[in-house]
Order: sequence, then C-alpha cells, then structure tokens
Amino acid sequence: MSLIQRPLFDADLTFTPLFRFLDDFNNYTGNTGEVRGFTPKFDVEEHKHSYSLHGELPGVEKKDVEIDFTDPQTIHIHGRTETSYTSPKEGEESEGGKIWRSERKLGEFNRSFSFPQPVNQEGVKASMKNGILSLSVPKMKGGDQVKKITIS
Repeated sequence: MSLIQRPLFDADLTFTPLFRFLDDFNNYTGNTGEVRGFTPKFDVEEHKHSYSLHGELPGVEKKDVEIDFTDPQTIHIHGRTETSYTSPKEGEESEGGKIWRSERKLGEFNRSFSFPQPVNQEGVKASMKNGILSLSVPKMKGGDQVKKITIS
C-alpha cells in the first residue's frame, strides 16, 4: 500500500505516441504495391446554427475531392491523391540516388461525419485553400434529399 495516493488517470499522459506508432505500423507493413489510403485529420465545431469542419488535405486538388450526403445527417468526404511526378519506390535506384524513405500520403481517403440532427443540405458551403478543406453545414429541423456538394 502506498502512502501517497496516485490518481487513476494521469492527465499528463497522452496516447499520441501510441497512435503514431500504430499509424507507422499500418503504413509500413503489407507493402504489396496496393493503393494505400490515408485518413485526413479534421476539426469539427458546433455553433448555434451550424457545424464547421476543417480538414487537412495537403497536395490534394479540389477536383479530386467529392462531398455528398448518405442520409439527412451524415456527410461523406472522399477522394484520391497521386504523385505529380515519377519517383522510384523505396530501395530502387534513380538518377539522383537511392530513395531512403517515402512518407507522402498517397492513395484514397474517406471520412464520414454523422451529425446529431438532420442538416440543411442545400445550405452547405465548401471551400479549399492551402490544403485545408472548410465546410459550413447549417443545422435544420427537417430532412432533405441526398445532395452532392461543389467545392469553390
């Protein structure tokens, strides 16, 4: 028995190193030449009359991103990114030398967000600037039809 009581959860501990390890493990195992995917990171905020989503999509062209609704309160963001130049795979020789590491996020991505209530699909606004996809999703009391969103 300890004389000093220790808290059950230490607020100073984070799981970031564990998540980074799991991401690295997933990225560097099973390299069979298949198209790899990645999961873009998003911030989601709730406001009085809307939701805001801001996602990191560096190097992704807006023409390669599709946004649609799968039901009155679930938005689906998906797309694909590829290299814009030819580069050898890890371990292969090139004119400039041997590639030591290739860490760029390439392949397909999918994210879905379900809101706690139906949203106004007609009022959704999307924009992309400097690799950040921003969405404004107004709240609504009733449901709408499935709609595809155009990025400006």
